[in-house]
Amino acid sequence: MSYAVGQTTVMKNVGVALPPLRSLAIVGSHPETRELAPYDDPDYEIWLFNEAPMKPEVYKRWDASVQIHIPEVYASTENWVNENYWEWLQQDHGDRKIYMQDVDPRVPNSVRYPLEGVLSLVPYKYLRSSPAMALALAIYLGYKKISLYGSELSSNTEYHYQAINYAFWIGFAHGFGVDLDLQCWFQEFDQPIYGYEGELQISKDYFAERIREHEIEWKAKDSAYQKTKSRLDDAMLESKFDKVGELSLLLENIAVSRGEAMGAMSEAKRYHDRTDHISRQEFERVSAQAQLDGEDAEKLMNHAAGKCEYVWNVWMQTGNLQALDQLRTFLKEKTGRALDMGTQLGIFRENLHYMDEYDRRVTSAVGHRGSLLDKGK
Repeated sequence: MSYAVGQTTVMKNVGVALPPLRSLAIVGSHPETRELAPYDDPDYEIWLFNEAPMKPEVYKRWDASVQIHIPEVYASTENWVNENYWEWLQQDHGDRKIYMQDVDPRVPNSVRYPLEGVLSLVPYKYLRSSPAMALALAIYLGYKKISLYGSELSSNTEYHYQAINYAFWIGFAHGFGVDLDLQCWFQEFDQPIYGYEGELQISKDYFAERIREHEIEWKAKDSAYQKTKSRLDDAMLESKFDKVGELSLLLENIAVSRGEAMGAMSEAKRYHDRTDHISRQEFERVSAQAQLDGEDAEKLMNHAAGKCEYVWNVWMQTGNLQALDQLRTFLKEKTGRALDMGTQLGIFRENLHYMDEYDRRVTSAVGHRGSLLDKGK
């Protein structure tokens, strides 16, 4: 185990001073910046990931690779990235290192990732991607100058949680005194400053267009709701038990979607009619409350559905008209709760939409008019 002291790495409990660590470039696979890494600069070590060292036409040099997957993954003969990866891992690559969860005797260059030491850097168990684990390892080993390439993490889907984690370790590196040179993922760290930049309003015309879109959708859903309700009433009068069960479920689903369109339309109308300033925080607050209210409405809907199922079974087995009357009452309650749930869902999603639109406009506005700070304000 080692720790950094100034520009010299000292082997703990041994006391042997080693030469200062070279600068380090951690290189991901995104094509936008991966080939810009300092492969020709002997002052830099180059760290790659997984199968990347097998592509010398892209990654011209490497000193270490980070492979944190379990053996069942890296030793698979059906590797979708490179089918020869396991064979390559079993070859001797000289003094290069392959950081793994543990030393694998079958992998000559395998080196155990010092997880306990890395985790001792912060009071959190927070390592959620290979780039984050590589950066955390580099900090732990004492590298004082680290450059990052090829890790854009620009997707809003599979990379979302990884991006948050990577940003944490980038910030930690700066705070730890590392000379960090960010050569990728620029957009994440060039954002409008809260309260200083990008204050704007979504126009009334935008809300008006949302009203028109949702009104068209609501009319279609309402028509489907009325038709299904009429079919359900007829099926109950004709004692078509199975049809009643089928149509009651269909009506519930349509009620939810009808409510969603109604909730979204009502939000668009509410914001359109406002004359005061509408902040992004309001969209966020309203969406959060709608999510909670929607969860409550869903519980009530499920409770009403249970009552419907019970009296439907009684009616089906006995043909009792009193049970049928109860079924009508409970179905009315269930569809009402479904409508409530859908309404809250519509409010929730509509406010999320406005948050995204607000963020898009803020970014665009800052890009066109520049920073207020740059204007001396």
